[in-house]
Amino acid sequence: MAGKVSRFLRGRRLREMGRLLVIALSLAVALLVYFRLFGTPFVDAVSRWTAVSAAGALNVLGASVVNTGTVVGTSSFAYSVVAECTAIGPVILFAGAVMAYPATWRSRALGISLGVVLLSAVNLVRLVSLFYIGVYFPNYLPMAHYLVWQAAIILFAILLWLWWADRLTGRARE
Repeated sequence: MAGKVSRFLRGRRLREMGRLLVIALSLAVALLVYFRLFGTPFVDAVSRWTAVSAAGALNVLGASVVNTGTVVGTSSFAYSVVAECTAIGPVILFAGAVMAYPATWRSRALGISLGVVLLSAVNLVRLVSLFYIGVYFPNYLPMAHYLVWQAAIILFAILLWLWWADRLTGRARE
């Protein structure tokens, strides 16, 4: 009896270690992809698209900004959208977590698609808010940019993944 329990626990431990390895490898590949993308035409295009989107949103809100390439601003305040200012990093983190989760390819594709849209929207809110903070509260811009928003967008990616995984497992239980 003790031998059977021991074999069962070893098998279970191996499965858990295998899952952990899949998660670690998925996130490592996601991180590798993220850093390999820097300086590529793809990231440059996403940076320009992000700047155009931010300028459009700010103009709708009445800010009267000008967009030139990746620079968004007015005569009193401007910022440049670099690779780290796009949603690429959070999307890759989210996609790595989705790919590591035991789900169908259809569920993964839907999850990643949803993640791209929602993380891009949150990033747009981030860029708009940082513009207004830069204009009206410039002393708080570094804190909002480097501490508050970076943590918030990563937390949002993690919470989005938890929601997606819960919805997926909730359907499996029904």
